Amino acid sequence: MKPRLLVATTVHPAEDPRIRRKLIGTLQNDWDVVYAGVGDGPVDRSGLEWMELAGSRPVRWLRAARLILSGRYDVASLHDPELLPLGIVAALLGRKVVFDVHENVPDQIRTKDWLLRPLRRPLAAIFGWMLRLAEKRVAITLAEAGYARLFRHSHPVFANYPMGELPRGGEADPAVGVVYLGDLTEARGLAVAVEAAGIAQVEKVTLLGRCSSDFRSRLEGIAAAHDLQLEFHGFVPSERALALAARGVVGLSPLLDLPNYRDSLPTKVLEYLAVGVPTLASDLPGTRTVVGGRAGVMLVTPGDVAAWADAIAAAVADPDLRAEAGKGSAEIRAAFVWPEQEVRGFYRDLL
Repeated sequence: MKPRLLVATTVHPAEDPRIRRKLIGTLQNDWDVVYAGVGDGPVDRSGLEWMELAGSRPVRWLRAARLILSGRYDVASLHDPELLPLGIVAALLGRKVVFDVHENVPDQIRTKDWLLRPLRRPLAAIFGWMLRLAEKRVAITLAEAGYARLFRHSHPVFANYPMGELPRGGEADPAVGVVYLGDLTEARGLAVAVEAAGIAQVEKVTLLGRCSSDFRSRLEGIAAAHDLQLEFHGFVPSERALALAARGVVGLSPLLDLPNYRDSLPTKVLEYLAVGVPTLASDLPGTRTVVGGRAGVMLVTPGDVAAWADAIAAAVADPDLRAEAGKGSAEIRAAFVWPEQEVRGFYRDLL
């Protein structure tokens, strides 16, 4: 009989690639996986049992609490900061719990627009303390090596690198135009990128990711002022999103210079390069260290609309940049790979 694994999230979409495609895809042959999350569930439910956490955010948390504290599993894998207190309690009750750190949680909290500003700093401090408390009882895994500074002890890094077969870029498709893959927010630089694309007089920007209605209206207003066409796709499962991004003229990663992003390497940068799409990325230390100087990449000053406009115009007009990205894609695919065997071994050793 296979051991039972509970994978829980009350925030991420069910198709979140790190959770559904990478983690569950790696473990589903060795474990009986119960995947508890938001909405209708993943399109492909092979290798898992889906359990919807319905209702408002607080109600979803309560439903998750009932599952996590029930103990009807061998290991629980948790993926949201708000589930961390439940993980600590479950561990104190003798359950085996993994907390997967997707982002720098304290720095992320400091940039949340929906949190009242006076609450952000104290909440960030509380979660920083909670992470250090958790590592005494909970198994910690990291999506990036830079998150290690949040802890006193070392923890395995399962870097969010591409997994499995990836599409090939081939020729750029004007019907796709400039492309962006990821959540659409102010902090991720989308207002800057859309303004810059308008100034650069590109015809179209394709946007693949979640976007609030208010921010979408803002982006549409910016685009309208420049006669720029925006195509919003919303959240798209990883395989389809990458297939569409692979046809883009150029891929954008316009993160602002914020603590949560400064030392990180955006997954989308590697994904663009792996499928042979020339890439414009914010010149931040984490990105520069890994992809600075690589073929097909241009690093741009974060938040500088004029610099981004110049870079977009130059990239769109330079066919050699795409050729360079195509030549370098094989090296990216070989060098940056999701660590399947390490993940399988880590979870196996928890039993």
